[in-house]
Amino acid sequence: MLPMLALLLLASAPHKPRVVEEPPPPPPPPSPECISSRGRTVCGFQCKTSASDLDCAQTPYGTCEVTNGGVYCWDPPRVVIHHPPRTPVSPECKSVRGKVACGFNCRLSNGEVACNNTPYGVCTTHFGKLVCWDPPESVIHEYAEATPRPWCVNASEDIACGFDCKATRTEARCASTPRGVCKLVDQQFTCFDPPSLLHCVHGGPPEPARARAR
Repeated sequence: MLPMLALLLLASAPHKPRVVEEPPPPPPPPSPECISSRGRTVCGFQCKTSASDLDCAQTPYGTCEVTNGGVYCWDPPRVVIHHPPRTPVSPECKSVRGKVACGFNCRLSNGEVACNNTPYGVCTTHFGKLVCWDPPESVIHEYAEATPRPWCVNASEDIACGFDCKATRTEARCASTPRGVCKLVDQQFTCFDPPSLLHCVHGGPPEPARARAR
């Protein structure tokens, strides 16, 4: 009897409406700033100063870093701003032995430093030298965040990066686009890339990676 009474009391209890929490508002877009030092004033984003230098990135998608006693700023190309990768990534600057490079996927090797101009490129080493390659802007416009990853092949002292790569003992060739093709017949290369017929129309750019990562 008691369990039945408890069920009746539970059924007759007033139903509390479910409270749906609203998502937090997006962070405000970054605002430019101005800094002054030694009689100079610069304005932009990610502004930095060193003992003898000051500078700012020109867009909220860029980066500024202090290294080797100077300030180095870099902004990605517009195609990268409008077509960011699935995983947010910000550009960076790296230095070695007085050399500085900025971009994506920065690599250090044997006193050299190099970076990609886009997050869809590839950097590798060949005979102690850094080689970086980025797909054409038309490819990034067409594939956006699904842009396939290129690769590199080498043959003796020759190296090539891109898509559908082929190599002999002494030569290497690649197509420049994912739909391209390279054929090797009788030790002769024939590579072809069909033109992109995509007409890409952009609206406003997405939030910078730093804002999305908050």
